[in-house]
Amino acid sequence: MNEHSNSGGRILLIIIATIVVLGGAIGAWYWLSYKPEQDAKEQARLEQVALEQAEQKRKEDAAKREAEYDRLINEADAAFDQEEWELAQSSYSRASSLFPNQDYPKSKLILVNEKLDELAALEAKRAAGIVETVSEPTNRFYVIVSSSIDDDLASDYASKLASEGNNVKLVKHNANELPFHGVSVADYETWEQAQGALPSFSNFGSGVWVLKF
Repeated sequence: MNEHSNSGGRILLIIIATIVVLGGAIGAWYWLSYKPEQDAKEQARLEQVALEQAEQKRKEDAAKREAEYDRLINEADAAFDQEEWELAQSSYSRASSLFPNQDYPKSKLILVNEKLDELAALEAKRAAGIVETVSEPTNRFYVIVSSSIDDDLASDYASKLASEGNNVKLVKHNANELPFHGVSVADYETWEQAQGALPSFSNFGSGVWVLKF
C-alpha cells in the first residue's frame, strides 16, 4: 500500500515538475521571443504608418505650395500688365520665396524694381519741380497739354505745372517743318495706353492730345 502511494506521489511530482518546466519554457518563449518579435513588428508597422503619413503630408504641402505659387504668379503677371508695380513686386516676391530656384519671378522682379526706381526718380523730380527736356525720339507716346514755337513761353508753363506737382517733360518736336516745344504731363509705352489716359487730363482743357516722339 505504501509502495503504491509512493509511486503515485512520484508520478504526481513528475507531472507537476513537467507542467512547471513546460510553463517556464512557454513563458520564456513568450517573453523572450514571441512578444519582442510582435512588439518589433508593431513598432515597424507604426513607423511605416508614420512614414506614409509624413509622405502624404509632404505631397499635400507641395501641392498647396504649387497652387499658391501659380496663384501668385497669375496675380503678379496681371498686376505687371496693368502697371500696378507694388502689387506685382509683392506677389513675385512671395512666389519666389515659395520656390527660390525658380528664375521667372526673379527676372520679373528685376523689371518691376526698375519700374519702381523710375517712378521714385520721377516723384523726386516732381517734388523738386524739375522739368525734363526730351529732344531725341524715344518712341513713346506723350500727353501734350500745350505746344508752342516759343521756347521761353513753353518753359515757363512747364515750370509752373511742375511746381504744382505734375510730372512735366518739355518735348522738342517738329510740326510742319517748324520747331515746337510740347508740354507733356505723362507718357506711355503704347498709343492705346496714352489714348485711354486722356480723360484723366481733362482739367487741362479740350486741347489735350497724344504725340508719338
